Amino acid sequence: MSSAEDPTPRLHTRPPQTTPAHRKQLRQLVRAGVENRPGVYRMLGPTGTVIYVGQSRVLRTRLLSYFRAKGRRNKATRILRHAFQIEWEYTHTEFGALLRELRLIKQHRPHFNTMMVMDEWPRAYVALTGGAVPGLRVVARSDDPSAVALFGPFRRVAQLRDAVRALAEATGLRDCTLEDAVRGEGAARGSALWFTADPATRPRGGTPRSRAPGCLRHDVGTCAGPCIGAGQPTAYREAAHDVREFLEGRSEAPVRTLERAMAHAAEQLAFERAGVLRDRLALVRWLHERVQHFHANVDRLTFRYHAIGHADREWVYLVRRGTVRAEVPAPRTSEEQAAFDALVARVYEGADPTGADIPTHDLDEFYLVASWFRRRPTEKARTRAIEPVRTRLHGGHRGR
Repeated sequence: MSSAEDPTPRLHTRPPQTTPAHRKQLRQLVRAGVENRPGVYRMLGPTGTVIYVGQSRVLRTRLLSYFRAKGRRNKATRILRHAFQIEWEYTHTEFGALLRELRLIKQHRPHFNTMMVMDEWPRAYVALTGGAVPGLRVVARSDDPSAVALFGPFRRVAQLRDAVRALAEATGLRDCTLEDAVRGEGAARGSALWFTADPATRPRGGTPRSRAPGCLRHDVGTCAGPCIGAGQPTAYREAAHDVREFLEGRSEAPVRTLERAMAHAAEQLAFERAGVLRDRLALVRWLHERVQHFHANVDRLTFRYHAIGHADREWVYLVRRGTVRAEVPAPRTSEEQAAFDALVARVYEGADPTGADIPTHDLDEFYLVASWFRRRPTEKARTRAIEPVRTRLHGGHRGR
């Protein structure tokens, strides 16, 4: 039987592709409507789904280059072959285009953007999960859905995994992949993780659930054991708080705990135990040094960035702890200056409105900002340190 007569449906079909005539229409659209200025563009599939997001400081030139690309394996050729529509928008500066591109990618997660990401080195993040029974995990994505706090990235992934396990063992936190989610109905309703002493997490109907097979950490005393209802909820949540403080660079509690435990084991002549604690301490110290280095870099990325954009217009980006909090034109009048000063006060004065050093979803933005100034050192001259607003407004009363 020929393939044309085979009634069996094909399990894998090629995604729809545009015709040469359609691509010619797209090229005419770009030629007629796009200007050579900073901006971002979106390639859309047949149903309107965003399949690729890009940016350029010369948008028209960049888009027309897609139609000159040759070769079936060429990235631009592959993307254009599946693009049924092209949308674009202008930004005030090249920096603004990079920022807008990043935010659109995180919003739409286009197929070709995620498929073609090739990191120069493997990386991973430390994630602290939420719920009634928080846990530690090593994850590969900066937008991991289970994380309420994320730290990294770290290059030495294998050592990071060992360090996170050592941190979990030092504090009693779980590092398993069990989900702290309410499931089931009636007497079976409850979470896979609970504390016997906490009625809010205890299984309904008094029906106990057996722990996950192979959970050795509880057996050796390095985990509180919420998978079997063991442990005290208050002590566990205090430990989770200490771990978050440690990862945010505000506490050395896990390091001190391990130092005391190692000294006690040595006093008891338990040298094998002391050796295990020594190795664990070295890993936690390594993680602590990396976290401290990260937060030191965060502190340096707080400033105003005065960028020159399209038509030589000056735009100001208010950057706090590595993330862009506002983008406004440079003030030209006294009224605009007053509004600008008020905005600066809201952005920089007082506690961070996000409640965290860097919001979990903004980690990629932090690295974009850091990379921009690392690759373009001349742009650092356009940054301005943040002075207290009170000092700026009442500068004439300062003592000499």
